[in-house]
Amino acid sequence: MTTLVPEGLGQELYSSGDRPRGSSGSITCINHVLQDMIDDRERSHNRVYAGRTNVSMGFKERIESLAKPKLSRSNLSYGPSLAWGNQQTMWELSKGALTAEPSDRLLTLSQPKKKFSTQEDLKPQWEYSCGRQSPIIKPSPAARVTEANDRLATLATPKYLPSVYSENRAMYEFSCGRSSPIQEPSPAAKVAGTGAHTESLAQPKKVHQNYAPSNEVQTVISEAAKNGRPSERIESLAEAKKRPTGPFREPEWPVSNKARKAQVSERVRELARSKGLVEGFQGNRDVAWNTTKAAKQAVATRRIEELSAPIQRASMDHVQFNPDVFKVSEAAKKGKPSARTEELAIPNIRK
Repeated sequence: MTTLVPEGLGQELYSSGDRPRGSSGSITCINHVLQDMIDDRERSHNRVYAGRTNVSMGFKERIESLAKPKLSRSNLSYGPSLAWGNQQTMWELSKGALTAEPSDRLLTLSQPKKKFSTQEDLKPQWEYSCGRQSPIIKPSPAARVTEANDRLATLATPKYLPSVYSENRAMYEFSCGRSSPIQEPSPAAKVAGTGAHTESLAQPKKVHQNYAPSNEVQTVISEAAKNGRPSERIESLAEAKKRPTGPFREPEWPVSNKARKAQVSERVRELARSKGLVEGFQGNRDVAWNTTKAAKQAVATRRIEELSAPIQRASMDHVQFNPDVFKVSEAAKKGKPSARTEELAIPNIRK
């Protein structure tokens, strides 16, 4: 039986220089030592209840506690029992609240809003619009007998068409208001002859001289292909791969005594040595570090306070009324950059 040794236990077992020699007694001793160390580690685990670790317990007890179903909190009471859908209040009203009289201010606020609408039936409001007042209303008797003034008569006069206007019905029969492309040719166009250039343009486009049409999906096999014989090379390549049926070596085999007593050479020890750090290497700094007393008691200079002050800019409520807010000044137009600025403005040349 193979015994798995947890990481970190091998050094504790072999620190005294004793090596297992393959006997059953030594294997039993190792198993007992391993079992005792595992039991000690199991006892060191803490029992967890509701996020608290105060009672020690083993793996088995821990699994049993986790396997218990979660308690239902539906029966727990956190306040008064409420039945929704009625006029019952959450908390019982006091006698003072039941016998209290409202003030004049509360009575004023509790008055419903006055209805200014004069229509008794507002169905037309929803029949001809999306909830607004319908534009279709009945005219009053005074509006029916009144006469329009000169201004209303002028505005009510329809627009007349120009004298040279001619109605084009075909424009609307075959298109959406534009001139129709379908029209009858004139008698001169019917008897006119074609020119040499018109005949050349009317010729269909010819296929390129090197054009080859697509092959058919079903091809006809030639007689030579039907009577052909494969060569020896093709027959050898067509043979199935031969795979042996065994016997193969078992996945587990005994290790020889020479391999057990072999000593590592100096070259192997040198190659097995881990790579060291470079001279001057510094590890990563901790995420959290202590602030020095000098930094806590430091006082910022007047220059630092001046630089840390935020820039005061005018709000958009004031800027939007300034017509020259986005204009460039004449001094800025005539300004010349320094040699350093021109040097920094040169783009990087990459190969």
